[in-house]
Amino acid sequence: MAVLFAVLAILMIPMYKSDREDMYNFGAMSFDWQTNPRDHLVPFDPSYTDYNVLLDGHTHTTISDGRLTPEQLVDYSIAQGCNAIIVSDHNTVKGGLRAEEYAKSKYADKFVVIPGMEYSNCRIHMNFININTTVTAGNSEFPSDDDIRLAIDRVHELGGLVIVNHIPWSNRTLDRLKAPRLLNHPSIQSLIDWGVDGFEVINQETFDMPTYQHMLALNSTATRRTTGTPAPLIFMTGSDVHKPTSAYSWTVLRARLFTKDAIMEEIANARTSFLFDPAGNRANIVPDYSTLYLALSPLSELAEYFESFYDRYQGQYSFHGSHCQRDIVDFHKLSIVCFVAYFVLGAVIFEIINRLLGYITRRAHNAYSAHNMANTHISDTLK
Repeated sequence: MAVLFAVLAILMIPMYKSDREDMYNFGAMSFDWQTNPRDHLVPFDPSYTDYNVLLDGHTHTTISDGRLTPEQLVDYSIAQGCNAIIVSDHNTVKGGLRAEEYAKSKYADKFVVIPGMEYSNCRIHMNFININTTVTAGNSEFPSDDDIRLAIDRVHELGGLVIVNHIPWSNRTLDRLKAPRLLNHPSIQSLIDWGVDGFEVINQETFDMPTYQHMLALNSTATRRTTGTPAPLIFMTGSDVHKPTSAYSWTVLRARLFTKDAIMEEIANARTSFLFDPAGNRANIVPDYSTLYLALSPLSELAEYFESFYDRYQGQYSFHGSHCQRDIVDFHKLSIVCFVAYFVLGAVIFEIINRLLGYITRRAHNAYSAHNMANTHISDTLK
């Protein structure tokens, strides 16, 4: 039995991990509803009226680590009240190009996709927007300052813009590792000096107030230098959507035409504002469980019990095939010792009960046999 439990632990934990990843059938989802954030929200700058573009500035698809295909992402974004998105899969533009092709074929002149990628590693995440080529220059697991500058310059050579993503998320402390999620994140001023164009001030439901305030102060002196002449820094927001959930913010713009070029012109000139709802809108659809998950869950859920014997801390995934911090595994020795003790105690109790029942059964059988023999003897005597 002990060997059986050990084998189950070894087999079930990987099954549990993979099963939880694919527990929902996202591929079968469709989005036939629509949110209209105009109904209850006004721009953060109340004077910013008559906007005609509601943009999600940060999204992901199945091409990287999202759960929606590029086609589903477009339909989902429409349901969430957007008429434009920036598709920024990790370290590739393939998702953005595919989503753009789909939007042009199905929603011509009604929905705009701006291809891009999220430059992702262990130091920083940045959106490279309005590019059609994946930028690999300067992108490694732990890029140096020069590497980051090289990547920024390459984006500008391609005619794109660079937006620094989710600084609070990047700098959040991972308690057990006693380190930030991304190591040695560059400062805001360093990034401006290196040529970034703006910052994501809202990611999901998090409003990055320190960065927002810092940008307001810097914009009074128009310090962005990559436009040829000094220009304000760009305020952007993004859902960072990986799977369907509530929507919290929309970047809004007043484009002279409803085209990608006109939208990019407004972004490049930092003429943006945003809508923000920290409570999020009401999600109108929940995916069904996948057939495979339901079939395997009676076995795979056993692994959750075995996982109580240890904690594993891997740190943030680098998007380069590794993790940013070394693994730390804490085994709960008391739990393991108690499990063995409970197992032995259970086996002893089982054996005692088994022997007791055997004894009782034998006594009953012997009494029954003696009773039958006595009855047989009396019957023979009477005869």
